[in-house]
Amino acid sequence: MTIDTLMTYLTPLLQGAWWTVALFAASSLLSVALGIVVCLCRISSRPALRSAAKVYIDVIRGTPLLVQLFFIYYGLPELGLVMPGFAAGVLGLVLNFGAYLAELFRGGIQSVDNGQFEASRALGMTAAQRMRVIVMPQALRTIFPALGNYALVLVKDTSLVAVLSVYELMRAGQMLAGATFQALLVYSLVGAIYFVLCSVLSFFFRRAEKTLTIPGYWDGTAEHNPVAKI
Repeated sequence: MTIDTLMTYLTPLLQGAWWTVALFAASSLLSVALGIVVCLCRISSRPALRSAAKVYIDVIRGTPLLVQLFFIYYGLPELGLVMPGFAAGVLGLVLNFGAYLAELFRGGIQSVDNGQFEASRALGMTAAQRMRVIVMPQALRTIFPALGNYALVLVKDTSLVAVLSVYELMRAGQMLAGATFQALLVYSLVGAIYFVLCSVLSFFFRRAEKTLTIPGYWDGTAEHNPVAKI
């Protein structure tokens, strides 16, 4: 195969890859926000909030992502709620990963020693200050490796949005394979692009994890320690 032919195949796939990156960026940011909100509801002192968060998490984790995408894109229009494929894909990914991240955040928060909470109360800190300055930084260090794994899963699960006819990497591969009848080559290139995207993301998460584990970063001895700024 010549370079010109290869570029002819890569051009539509790279265009689809940009939409995959857009799907990932939008879904990851909104998933983290939703996960934090649901996590705070899950550990709230109000029974109604705890129950609602638990039901949401159980329903989402108990059903496949593909079924959730079909429900949003094909089922909700019967109730009068119609949305574009890209928006439906983002919504499905956010609802799905938000539930998993909520439990991840809850585990990280509950891993913080109770003495930290008592010390922050003794200092007169509000609940919001305790969560922002004391609890979340320590919880983040605990859950960060798992958070990176979820990010990699999210990149690959964006491929499921192809069933909604959203033009992203997998959909671009399907269209190209159907037009050229070169399924082996096309899907090999699709897999290679996913591998590159995941490798780049893994690199950044490894670098960030090393930063979070710098001696003195969280215990007050480093200049950039967030606790020292109180």
